[in-house]
Amino acid sequence: MNHLILGILPYFTVIIFLVGIGYRFYIWIKAPQPGAITLFPAPSGGADSFFAIVKESLLFPGLFKGDRFLWAAAWIFHVTLALIIIGHVRVFTDFPGLWAALGINADSMSAISGGIAGVTITICALLLIVRRLAILRVREISSFSDFMIMLLIMAILATGNAMRFGEHFDLNMTRSYFSALATFSLTSSLMPANQMFTLHFFLAQILIMFIPFSKILHFGGIFFTQTIIKKA
Repeated sequence: MNHLILGILPYFTVIIFLVGIGYRFYIWIKAPQPGAITLFPAPSGGADSFFAIVKESLLFPGLFKGDRFLWAAAWIFHVTLALIIIGHVRVFTDFPGLWAALGINADSMSAISGGIAGVTITICALLLIVRRLAILRVREISSFSDFMIMLLIMAILATGNAMRFGEHFDLNMTRSYFSALATFSLTSSLMPANQMFTLHFFLAQILIMFIPFSKILHFGGIFFTQTIIKKA
């Protein structure tokens, strides 16, 4: 099972994700766009349109006007998720020269910031799930896949927090593992012998494969929709 999850599945995950993303972007690009329709107020120029798209995509001002509780939970969730993804770079590689030049203890910084981020995003995810269940109009428009995605995300967060707050986890081991994966030189001896990591990585791969075919891809689609709106 370890060989399947750690040695074979990652390649299928990357292929499915890239092909799925490429297909979805192709569909979006080929979708008919409004021509003569004019929406007001509209940005006056290219720079205005660009900054308006960035603002809507990153700050969610429309959601802020409609539901401030949802805006706060969703915005903090997305920002924390972005920081966690950036922080996961250290899972694959490290920059000791950079940390030394900045006078930063990367392990201590990662332990503190990563722990705070893990707890924060878990709380936000729980609030979003409770809201989806508690508010009738939201529950009525929620599909089975919506709940499954949230449960999958919660499982990923739980296993990630378990590794962070549990027994020590050797990042050097994962760096050797991912380096071998990238160079197609993986052997059984380089596979991390940590069941929680295997479970966490397996759940993450399931989510990654599911992204192109789910609502999670709104992080890419929002730029297309906002571009169309601002051009209209």
